[in-house]
Amino acid sequence: MKELLTDEHKLYRLLFIESNVDHKWDRVIFTDESTCTSVNDGPVLVYRPQGQRYNTQYMSTCKRSGPVSVNCWDWIYHEGGGILHRIEGHLDGLQYQHILQNVMVRSVRMLYPEGIIHLQQDHSSIHDSRVVQEWLSRQADFELLDWPPRAPAVNPIENMWSEVKRTMQETWPVLPPRNSDELWTLVSDT
Repeated sequence: MKELLTDEHKLYRLLFIESNVDHKWDRVIFTDESTCTSVNDGPVLVYRPQGQRYNTQYMSTCKRSGPVSVNCWDWIYHEGGGILHRIEGHLDGLQYQHILQNVMVRSVRMLYPEGIIHLQQDHSSIHDSRVVQEWLSRQADFELLDWPPRAPAVNPIENMWSEVKRTMQETWPVLPPRNSDELWTLVSDT
């Protein structure tokens, strides 16, 4: 699936890229959330004769009733990954601000003790929430990049999430995770 882009979105992307060609990308922190699940996403296409839907020959079985999932947040920079953080419960602006302040700032400052850090985040309603925007406005050493809307293809952290999920599939254990804690262990070991 691809984002629906208007001509305005396309122009904004192009202008963003052209105006940031000489940007100091080594001081940019890219952030994002993702959900990892214990099953493959999407339906499996099966060809079978009409009327054979429940014939065991055309079915796959599983030992459990449903998937488990874990929500994650991470940041990356030009040399690699940052600190993977497990999101507990439903992510809202207050929890996101807490993650930025207590996970991102502390870990980023271990790499860059001084100077301005350019922060990238998408236009999720959580990222744009009042509590997050107010907190960011008080951070003199962090500058928020004016990221184009509907531009996940421009964000390199999306490639990191794809790689994490691909690696998890390739190294999947014989018995799938039974709960979110077991799944978190798999994600954090990837």
